[in-house]
Amino acid sequence: MARPLAFDRDAALEKAMQMFWTKGYSATSVADLTAVTGLSKSSLYGTFGGKHAVFLQSIEYYIANVTAQVRSVVDLPAPAHQVIRSVLGRAVDRILEPDGRRGCFLNNSAVEVGPDDPAAAERCRAGLALMEDTFHRLVVRAQGEGGISPDRDSRALARFLTGTVNGIMVIGKANPDRRTLDDIVEAAMTALR
Repeated sequence: MARPLAFDRDAALEKAMQMFWTKGYSATSVADLTAVTGLSKSSLYGTFGGKHAVFLQSIEYYIANVTAQVRSVVDLPAPAHQVIRSVLGRAVDRILEPDGRRGCFLNNSAVEVGPDDPAAAERCRAGLALMEDTFHRLVVRAQGEGGISPDRDSRALARFLTGTVNGIMVIGKANPDRRTLDDIVEAAMTALR
């Protein structure tokens, strides 16, 4: 009879994701993964597969547990235009936090391996699509509330906002200056009018 797994799979995946997020895919070794998860090499492979499989599952975990949290802002009772500003402002706050300089795990992964790793790129696209869909729902709501002109292309604005959040995260890694990042937020909000 097979012995049941004596560990929390999600907790191990969270630790692996954090390792990839901090060091990147290439710099993370199997030894790093076994150290942070507490699994032996054979258990790591038996549970998740090889390093690449763990990485792909880490991206999926990030989407399900970090990116998906942003979706909840759609239902906030504040005007959608204010919610959009809040999401952009939170991106600024996040990149300026002590551990925020790691940026966005999806961005980092897409930049590092996306061009050469179709499976990782596909997962990163799915995460970015989730963010775009969230912004799209907010833009449509803001158009109905009068905060954004109904003549504007809601999908194009959602893509612009997704790019803005990701730009904040990338620029903030290199230049963690609040004034610079707040200027980006203000310009984005002006562009929505």
